[in-house]
Amino acid sequence: MILITGLTLAVLFVAVVLLLNTVIYTENLATRGADAGGAEAIEFRDGAAEDLAGILDREHRNRSSAAGMESDFDESATTYARTVAGLRARDGAIVDVRVNRSTVEEGHFVAQNETDGGFRNMTAPGGSPADWTVVSGVNRARNYRLTVDSTTLSDDPDDAFRVVADGASENWSVTLSNGSAGAIDVRVKNATVDASKTYSHEGVENVTIDLTAGTVDGRPFPDPVSVWAGGVQSDDEPYDAYNISHENGDAATGTYSFVVDDHDETPHLDTSSRPYVVEGIYAVDVEISHRTPELTYADVVRLAPGERDA
Repeated sequence: MILITGLTLAVLFVAVVLLLNTVIYTENLATRGADAGGAEAIEFRDGAAEDLAGILDREHRNRSSAAGMESDFDESATTYARTVAGLRARDGAIVDVRVNRSTVEEGHFVAQNETDGGFRNMTAPGGSPADWTVVSGVNRARNYRLTVDSTTLSDDPDDAFRVVADGASENWSVTLSNGSAGAIDVRVKNATVDASKTYSHEGVENVTIDLTAGTVDGRPFPDPVSVWAGGVQSDDEPYDAYNISHENGDAATGTYSFVVDDHDETPHLDTSSRPYVVEGIYAVDVEISHRTPELTYADVVRLAPGERDA
């Protein structure tokens, strides 16, 4: 009886060790990634996150249905999940993509689109004033992109179009001017940085400036620390509120869009104005899993495309 009991305990001990090793392997997989043979799963996770970021942007631009932005995005994400699940099943993988609606950080989407007549200027709705506050009481902004017609920019930096993040004690600004044909001059300035650079764009008139990524047609801003709202936007809570303004809005034409986590009421902006503001999603967690006979992988991805530190 003692021998049998000892043998039974030994078997149980081995089983527990194997179980613990399996748990440790699964927990380490997310950090070991491709080294643990999870390259396919990692690739699926990254691809799904990128696709969902595009879906989120599309839903913002569709201005949402009566059900609201959160429901619209969840429905589109569910449709996407069914589609990719069917496709991946052909390769022997069981995948799932699920939006965790309890993690939604509400926000607002602000945009100016191209009109039937082409680009409009960067002034307030109605064409004036040229210096105006687009949104106020902002804590964080993400995915801030402008596309401007370089031929409409002023050749005088003092009178040029400027985007300003105006905080309680500091401000940050980017100025766009056109001192020579086929090039755009970009100046980024805050309390510690004042840097300028000229970017060539021969053969095209429209130039895209990604303010939160700090790029001009994919090329980096003039100074590596001249990131969006540097010295104004806080990285951690409690966040310091600031305003986003346009100066000399009549010295540029183009489009722009961005998402903020919060803002004070702005009566001049509504769903029918140019620009317009609609309720949106600043960030949300997405649960992604990928299972094959060899490997089970799961991760939670925070979806906040175009965030300054992303």
